[in-house]
Amino acid sequence: MGKIIYGKFNAEVIKAIKRALTTNEVSPLFIYGSSGSGKTFLVREMEEEYKGKSILLEAMNFNPTLLEDHKDNDLFILEDIQLLPERSPISETLFEIISYFIQNKKQIVFTANCHPSNLRLSERIISRIESGVIVSIKDFDTDSKRRVLKIIGKDLSPEIINRLQNKDIRTISQAIGAVKKARLLGYVSEEEIHEGKTENLEKIGGEFGKFIQEIKKDFPERMVISEEEERLRVAYRSRMFIWEMKGFNTERIKKIIDGPIDQLTREFISYTNDIQRLIELQKRYGMLNIDKLRENSILSDEEIQEIEESLFNPDRIEWLDRRIDELEGEEGELIEVVEKRPEEGRDELTKKEISTMKMKNLLEELTIDLKDKSFRLLKEY
Repeated sequence: MGKIIYGKFNAEVIKAIKRALTTNEVSPLFIYGSSGSGKTFLVREMEEEYKGKSILLEAMNFNPTLLEDHKDNDLFILEDIQLLPERSPISETLFEIISYFIQNKKQIVFTANCHPSNLRLSERIISRIESGVIVSIKDFDTDSKRRVLKIIGKDLSPEIINRLQNKDIRTISQAIGAVKKARLLGYVSEEEIHEGKTENLEKIGGEFGKFIQEIKKDFPERMVISEEEERLRVAYRSRMFIWEMKGFNTERIKKIIDGPIDQLTREFISYTNDIQRLIELQKRYGMLNIDKLRENSILSDEEIQEIEESLFNPDRIEWLDRRIDELEGEEGELIEVVEKRPEEGRDELTKKEISTMKMKNLLEELTIDLKDKSFRLLKEY
């Protein structure tokens, strides 16, 4: 983990990760910190250094149907757990994974932007997480900020580093952004320097001083969160467009695409899981002998059209699952009837088959049969 920048702000997290790489005493490991604090970088370095079988997933890519695949790993890392939806089956699957990794002395790691007690997950999941090790990445102290700026901006002049030191930089991402801008422009603007000097206004007493302090505390964080939200929203729009081009009904996402980002993310994850289930249902439907089911009046043309339209509608998954189950069962019964029929009598219709055949088809066969016999008799006569 030589690429990592050490400081007071992330010391306990780095210590916990190093311990987790050599022992299972810190499982589950829960790492939390504000957006841009470096959580993703640290856990990815952890996975890269890990010697066993591992997997790292973002919450939006967590698929509850792959439970056994997840259990097959020795290290399981799930990022941004606060974005997981509260509903089943995701919540149930996550609980099972946590329990399995703890019982089998395997390492499981979570990251989030908040303490476990603030997660919108079931109490038993939070209880499992709290039975492990919880560590946080803190905002920069003065020494950590200077150390990070010097390392990231090692090609910048001491004067620019000093100017950046006066900026209200709290996280790794903010430091990287500030250094990039300074490197591009070759200087730090006066406006940016004044950002740091708002500290002097905090000395002013009364309500105005408190007001200034609140602005200084909240504004940078809100700005970073806003940028992150916009990045996510653009990614969701792009994915929604791809699904729409593939024929899937995306009305659920369209209704909330401009809504609160947390709600959008939960719905997006739920929708993604439903799309994956639809793809599995499409495979099962494709294995059915539709012509045989239609021929035996089990499926009508109208229902075939309804099913094929529903295979692209996430809101009809439960109905589809039940109906395909029924069709698979009825197809199995048809196969059994054919296999039980004596070899010499394969061409004769049983009473059960006649009752399920369309009357029109039966009449056509009888008519043809009578015509054939009449021609044969006339010729013999």
